[in-house]
Order: sequence, then structure tokens, then C-alpha cells
Amino acid sequence: MFFVLFFILTIGYLYYDLIWKRKAYPPGPTPLPFVGNIFLMNDKFKPGYKLWQNLAEQFGPVYTFWLTQLPIVVVTDWNLIKKHFIKDGNSYTGRPEFPLQTQMRKGPYGIIESFGDRWIQQRRFALHIFRDFGLGKNLMEEKIIGEMRSMCDQIKKVCSEPVDMMNYFDASVGSIINALLFGYRYDESNMEEFLVLKARVAKHMKVAGEPVGGIIGMYPKLGNLPILKGYKDVVVGNWESLIDLFKKQINEKLETIDYDNDEYSDYVEAFLKERKKHEHEPNFGGYEMEQLESVCFDLWLAGMETTSNTLYWALLYVLLNPEVREKIYEELDREIGSDRIITTSDKSKLNYINATINESQRMANLLPFNLSRTTTCDVIINGHSVPKDTVIVPQISTVMYDENIFPNAMKFNPDRFLENGQLLKIEELVPFSIGKRQCLGEGLARMELFIFFANLFNQFDISLDSSNPNPSTEKEFGVTVKAHNYKVIMKSRH
Repeated sequence: MFFVLFFILTIGYLYYDLIWKRKAYPPGPTPLPFVGNIFLMNDKFKPGYKLWQNLAEQFGPVYTFWLTQLPIVVVTDWNLIKKHFIKDGNSYTGRPEFPLQTQMRKGPYGIIESFGDRWIQQRRFALHIFRDFGLGKNLMEEKIIGEMRSMCDQIKKVCSEPVDMMNYFDASVGSIINALLFGYRYDESNMEEFLVLKARVAKHMKVAGEPVGGIIGMYPKLGNLPILKGYKDVVVGNWESLIDLFKKQINEKLETIDYDNDEYSDYVEAFLKERKKHEHEPNFGGYEMEQLESVCFDLWLAGMETTSNTLYWALLYVLLNPEVREKIYEELDREIGSDRIITTSDKSKLNYINATINESQRMANLLPFNLSRTTTCDVIINGHSVPKDTVIVPQISTVMYDENIFPNAMKFNPDRFLENGQLLKIEELVPFSIGKRQCLGEGLARMELFIFFANLFNQFDISLDSSNPNPSTEKEFGVTVKAHNYKVIMKSRH
């Protein structure tokens, strides 16, 4: 009798897990019990681009991918993404609460992970503060140019020697976001602090983006098993270490802050003064310390990781394509013709450099799997009913490798962004995502990319180190994909 009952329950469970629960969602690959479709994320498809495209070819441009027991609707077609996530953006502004993330953050805090009224409030506040700091204005450009000058001065000390530019990019871009958050940049006196931050961020981004990271993210208690404990310890340990460093800076600010002065010199000071205004409201009106700590994590991570990473990829792609490198130098000689500092006022006449940056962002395609959202109401996409609160992803990485939009998509070709020498605006180039959840630091990142890239090539003749003349462009699993380390030779051009 026991075995009959066990058999019936097993069949019932399998019917529910493999058939019944899937009926409410668009079709997709059959999930396995417990792990869902994570088993498909293997070395054959790393870091994921081919997997999402293959599934689109099998099931159509809208399909369901199961992250353990969580259904995620993936949208891969640009026209559908544009129609729904841009034109009907308010229907896709929610964020899922992944158990491990919520546990670490102590709730849906921050800007990246928050949703609803908190997200609206905190995004608006961050944009307001950044505008006060000169985002999109000359003041911000001066700060970026200052860091670029400092980086070039450091490079000149090692000219003609093999050098890895990753640390230079990281420290320079990291100093910009750190100055916005905490009011100081990185130099010889605090470089150790930066290197600790950088190493922990790198580990966090790599492990969190691996398939096993998805399992632990959904089932935190499994991270206590010996075989998985190491993965969970990396994610949680790095988060706690980063937050401890941020808390240290926040506490130092608390010791010196002048609440009688309405002016502020950095984001943390602005937040603390705003928090003071709401001290008699429940939960400080949404300005809790947990919120500040999570925002520091979000902004530091987004402000350093993606821009620095893109610059590193861009340099690699250019140096692996000598014809692109020569066209860059030809344009610089023709339009600039000296060692003067290039500013955003030069942007309109450096079309080939702008096209190269665009193509670098497209080819780098930093997010193999875009950040998830949730629907705020019932929607219909391509004939499929998608219930409210469903996790959904506008899969921009598939768009940027779409052969119908970008022919010969895996070839690095800046000319695809030019027509008769003029820069083309191609709407499908969406490295900063789309819709209401688009990256709030896009303006800052675009300015950084142009100023650093253009000036680096204008100041230096750059070539690959002869000991490794053909570095790998292979990409590994990760929340963002990083290039393998490589070295270059920098020589002054002027």
C-alpha cells in the first residue's frame, strides 16, 4: 500500500512539475525537478548568448526559462522589447526578490533591487544629487578629465614596458564614482583599500553569475552543504566585507557632518542630511541606513565595473584589429593633430572613435543575462498571457548579437555605425538596457568612455605585448563578462 501511495504521489508531483505549472506561461524547455533549466547553462553555451538564441529558435521570441522553481519569461525580439518595455514601460518596473539577495540586503533595499514606491523615491533622489554634482555638465567633465590626466601621468612612468591596463582603468573609473559617493579619490595613500574592494567585487560578480550561483540564490540553505558552502561564502562574505567598508566611510561622515548646513559634497552626506529631515517618520521615510548601504553597493558596483570593463574590452578589440587602430590614429591626426586634451566638445568630429566605442559596447555585451524585472499587471506578449508579478527579462544580449540587425555580428566592425562618414544612431544598440529600468548612470558612463578612450589613443601609440600578440576574447560565466588579462606597450605619440 505504501509503495502504491508513493508511486501515485510521485506521478502526481512529476505531472505538476513538468506539465501543470507550465500551462500559465509561454512554452520553453522542459525543467527538471528542483534545478529547473539551470542544467542547460553549461560550458557548451557559456557565457549564455548562444543558449538564449537557441531557445528562441526552438520556442519563439518569447519563452519561459525556469531558474530552479522560478519561471522567468525571456523576450528576445527587438520589436517586442521596444513595444512592451519601452512604450509600455510602467508594466515592467518590478523587481523579483531572490531569497539570498533579500537575506543579505535585509530587504529589497538599494536602487537595483528595490521596486515600487521605494525604487521611484530613491532613483529620483539619486538623479537629483548627481545633477547637483554636475552630471551632464562641465563640472563632471572636469572631474573625469582630471582622473584621465592622472592615469596618463602614471602610464608615462612605465612607457615602453609591458603593462596591464586593467588596474589603471579600474582605479581611475573607481575614483570617479568613489568621489561622488564618499568625497575622495584613490591615490597612493588609499590604493590598498581600492584593491580590496576591486578583488571582492570581481569574485562577487563571477560567482553570482555562474549556474551554481543561481541555485544558491534561490535556496540559500543549500549553501550550508559542504559541496556548495564555498560558493555561498564567496557571495555572502564579499557582500559583508564591502558593506563593512561602506559602513566605515558612512560612520566617518556621521562624525563630522554639519546638519545646519544644507550643502553637501557627496552622495552619502546628501543622503544623511535627507534622512535627518525624516527622522520622526516611520523607517525614516524610506531613508534607512540599510538603504544607504545598499545604494552605495549598487552605485559603486555599476559605476566602476561596467565602464572599466568596457574600456578594457574596447582596447583589446581595437588592438586585435589593426585596420581599426590605424583609422583611429588617422582621425586623431586629422581632427586633433596635437597632444591637447580631448573634451566632449570634440565628440561631434570624432565619428570613427564614437563608432568604435559603440561597436566595443556591442561586442563586449557585458550582461549575458539581463537584470530581471517583474510585471506590475497582467500583460500579453506575442499572444502569450503573462500574469502580474511574473519575472521577465528583456534579453538585450540577444538583440546586440542578432544577425538580422548586425550582419556578421561576431566580427568587430565599427563601420557598421557609419554612413558616408557620419555616425548612425542604431536604436538596437542598448548596452545600458531599456525602458524605465534603464541604467541611471548612462550619461556619466558615456562621458567617461569617450574621454578616456579618445585621450588614451591620442596620447599614446598602443600595441599588444609581443609575448602574447593574440590574447583570448573568450568570455566566462559572470553577472558581467570580463576579458582575460593581457598586456600592452604604451609609447608617447607627441
